[in-house]
Amino acid sequence: MHVSFLSTIWDYVKIKSPTRKFREWEGSWIMLRIIAGERKGRILKTVPGRSTRPTTDRVKESVFNILQPRLYGASILDLFSGTGNLGLEAMSRGSRNAVFVERAPAALAVLRENCQALHYTDAVEILAQDVQRAISLLSARRGVFDIVFMDPPYDSDLEAVTIAALDVSHLVADGGKIVVEHLLQDEQEDNIGGFIRYDMRKYGNTAVSFYGKETAQK
Repeated sequence: MHVSFLSTIWDYVKIKSPTRKFREWEGSWIMLRIIAGERKGRILKTVPGRSTRPTTDRVKESVFNILQPRLYGASILDLFSGTGNLGLEAMSRGSRNAVFVERAPAALAVLRENCQALHYTDAVEILAQDVQRAISLLSARRGVFDIVFMDPPYDSDLEAVTIAALDVSHLVADGGKIVVEHLLQDEQEDNIGGFIRYDMRKYGNTAVSFYGKETAQK
């Protein structure tokens, strides 16, 4: 039943966002690194030019300080993962495994290089496809994840429909969290399916919203 629902909401996304290109990033010169954990200080490769918008170290450090108690042994899903900045930080901090979903060829090539350089190839899986197809595939496998990172293209209206898809696909574990990076000016819904936004942090023009099934869990 949920498969037809997924098809419906993703058809809506195609209408609302006909050009789902990678976000441009003015600060493409920024050097990314693993901030903490067993791979602390390791440099992450990025896509040359202005084709991707990675999460800055400042935002990443704050987000992972919030998530730290939940990271050890966690199963991670990194959607719109780009070059793997968030999922690889989670792995360094003790997460058990990670699935990365990315379809842009340039980002995929660098993502694979980063996973190999950090020696995480045995603990990660890379799905080279769009998020719609990946969610359907993972649902068919009955996959369950403790933390889901989402950093979709700005102005794409993908946040709510992706959370709804995760909800009906039952991909988020009991007590699991969804972490969404978005523009501060882009208002996000407080209630999406069974998920409730229980926290939001602001970093200049960027914001990060945290969703869970229970408002008290932060």
